[in-house]
Amino acid sequence: MWTPTRGGLRTGAAALVKAALAVALLAGCAGGGAPRQTPPRTIAVTPPPGERAAVVEARVGDTVVVTLEANATTGYAWTFTAGDTFAIEGDEYVPDPNPGGIAGKGGRQVVTLRVVRAGESDLTGTYARAWETPPAGARPDVVVTLRSTD
Repeated sequence: MWTPTRGGLRTGAAALVKAALAVALLAGCAGGGAPRQTPPRTIAVTPPPGERAAVVEARVGDTVVVTLEANATTGYAWTFTAGDTFAIEGDEYVPDPNPGGIAGKGGRQVVTLRVVRAGESDLTGTYARAWETPPAGARPDVVVTLRSTD
């Protein structure tokens, strides 16, 4: 006579439960969900004085902060042209500390970019006085090439 404890029902049921658990665990490990997103980064770029070019590797969503020497007290200012893979979100002159009130003290121009799509494009900057017209064919004073991926 077959009984639940002797006929293998418990053994068969236990095997079935174990198999179901194994399948559930493997399905959970297999992914199927959205891939993990890497959090956006902030990338600082400060070309050394005299350097005319820099290349930045970034991802969509990253922020790139470009800092350049400047001196607004002399009438000079940076003018920037944006590429198509990023947007200029900020552009400000930050004067150096000047506790003595010295005339002609310099500072920095800080440009904040947000990467909006994959590709490669340039931020070009010209350092000139507002009332001066650059000569025809003049090269930019600085070029920051932004290479971005998704």
